[in-house]
This record gives sequence, C-alpha cells and structure tokens, in this order.
Amino acid sequence: MAAIPVTSVSLIRTLADNPQSARWAELYRLYEEPMRGFLQQRFPSLEADDLIQETMAALAKRLPDYRYTPDAKGHFRNYLMGILKHKAMDALAKRTREAAVREDIRSQSPERPVEDDSWKSAALEVAIAQLLADESVNPLHRTVFRHVALMHERPEDVAARFGISRANVDQIKKRLVSRLSALVSSLVD
Repeated sequence: MAAIPVTSVSLIRTLADNPQSARWAELYRLYEEPMRGFLQQRFPSLEADDLIQETMAALAKRLPDYRYTPDAKGHFRNYLMGILKHKAMDALAKRTREAAVREDIRSQSPERPVEDDSWKSAALEVAIAQLLADESVNPLHRTVFRHVALMHERPEDVAARFGISRANVDQIKKRLVSRLSALVSSLVD
C-alpha cells in the first residue's frame, strides 16, 4: 500500500471553511494513491475510482463539522480511510443484495435466467427503483420488501417489527419479486 502523507492542518481548515476551495485538488492528489492502494489490498473486486469519488463527496459534506485534533482523535488519514472503508462495505452490501434479488428473480423464471452482464444489473437497479417508487404498491408492502429482499433482514424480525405474520411477509416478498421480475424482463427485452 502507498505511503500515507502527513496532513496539513491548514489544508483541512481551509477545506472545512471553504468547501469551494481549489485546495480540494491538493487533498485529492495527496490521498488518491493511498486510497487506491487500500482498496486494492482489502477490496480488490470493487471499482476504486467510484469509491474514491464517493469518499471525497462524503468528506466534503462532513468536513465542516470535523475538528482536526490528531492528538485527541487520531490522524486525519484514519478518518478518511474510515469513510473509504464504509463506502466499500456499502458497495459490497449492495452487490450482495443485488445478487440475492437476481437469484430470487431466477427462481421465479428458471427458463430465462438473468445473466450477470452489467447492463442487466443496471436494468435490475432501474426496476428496483421503479418498484419502490410505484405508488400503486402498498407503502407497507414496499417497506417490508425493502427490509426482507434488499436489506436481507430475517422475515421473523420484519414480521414482528411491522405487526404482521411471517406468512404475510413471505407472500409480500414473493409477490413483489414476481413484479420485479416482470419489470426487469420489460427492460431487457
């Protein structure tokens, strides 16, 4: 992994006080290689450019509230790498959720498997967004589906949280996975 630079207190203060500062490019140049090395070492299957960009965007939002005190809270690089690690974990979780939904769709229509092509993954993303935005779907059903199918929470826990039966949770998931499968099919045909 690339050596992580020492962070200038004045750089952090400038960026915190002025989010439009041209010094963002300086911070990016300092940390781009170490962040890329961190991702290649710990998360080699993830797209580094996207995660680095997401990390910098998250940092821009958080930096005005961040107080750089290396003696009390640790080094800035640890803070930045913590944001990067969370972005990588979120990306892995999203990939896992998508794979589970694809598998559910496959089980609904085994004669027409969904391939892992990137454009079909994109179609799945669009279909999920359409399903969750569809006002004709009962809001409770959308929420239950999100928790069970996309967040992979245990059906028993979801049933208890929303005061419905486990069988009802399973039925909602099955019905919306079927609807999602139809949406994906309409997008990829």
